[in-house]
Amino acid sequence: MNRHTSKLNQHQQEESALNQQSNQQQTAVEFASAEEMLRHDASQTPVPPAVAERLQRSVEQEPKPPRSLWQRLFGR
Repeated sequence: MNRHTSKLNQHQQEESALNQQSNQQQTAVEFASAEEMLRHDASQTPVPPAVAERLQRSVEQEPKPPRSLWQRLFGR
C-alpha cells in the first residue's frame, strides 16, 4: 500500500507541475491596431461597481445635444 501511495503522490506532483506550466503559458494575440488591443483589454477587464456608478452619474449630468434643424422643422 505504501508503494501505491507513493506512486499516487508522484502522479499528483507531476500533474500539479504540468498545471503550473500551462497556467504560465499564455497564448500570444496580435492586434492590427492600438484600438483593437484596447477593446480586447476592456472586454477582459471588469469595471469596478464604484467606477461604473460614478461614470453613469457623470454621463447623466452632460447637457443634451441641441436638436438638429431637421428635427426642429419636422417636429420630432
